[in-house]
Amino acid sequence: MTKPIGADVKRKSKTPNEVFGRAVTEMRTAKKLSQAALAESLGYSTYYLGRIERGRANTSCDVMAAVSNYFGMSIGQFWTYAEKLPKTQSQKR
Repeated sequence: MTKPIGADVKRKSKTPNEVFGRAVTEMRTAKKLSQAALAESLGYSTYYLGRIERGRANTSCDVMAAVSNYFGMSIGQFWTYAEKLPKTQSQKR
């Protein structure tokens, strides 16, 4: 299996896009999925998913719903998870 892209990058979460993106990265790596595998399952490009994870894409409600549904959560549950993550990662994976 390929190394999950972005799993070893330290990230700070400041904006809502960064908070959401970091949560996507955390959930994806917890499930041992690569960006390519998750992007394909969602019907998005790897490039776009990478922008979401880095907090560089302005994520629509439709995208948030697709991501949260993929992980078996509502958008509200996913945001609750995202907001409970520490603001910074203290260690590399």
